[in-house]
Amino acid sequence: MEPLITFAAQAQPVPPQTLHPIRLHAPDTPTAAIDVVDGQLMFRTAGWYEILLTVGWDATVTTGTRFAHTAIPDHHPLHSEAINAAVLAALSDGKQLLRGNTIFEPGTIDCLALEVWHDSPAPVHIHDASLAIRPLHT
Repeated sequence: MEPLITFAAQAQPVPPQTLHPIRLHAPDTPTAAIDVVDGQLMFRTAGWYEILLTVGWDATVTTGTRFAHTAIPDHHPLHSEAINAAVLAALSDGKQLLRGNTIFEPGTIDCLALEVWHDSPAPVHIHDASLAIRPLHT
């Protein structure tokens, strides 16, 4: 099994009621298959990939809803979840964890972005956000 390649973001506050892009950064060990362009992942090698989404919200703020998704421009999202903040805090200490897989191909479906949203009255801090990628078949 191929190892996971993790593209992570810095901790940050997320403003309320705004779809907020999470700028991902390249891992310390670069990969030829995936580049980071303006915080989004660009797939340079066609293949089938497993994508693990992690967003760690501040579990002490339990008002409202938390939403995270992976956006593929002009296509359906790969991951998408909206969950009550109190339920998320109780079940997983505030971490949204989603798994999906899809085929990426340069020039067609080749870009992936992580975006989040919430409807609490004040900004909510994210302490952990990443997309971990594993090639399944090329």
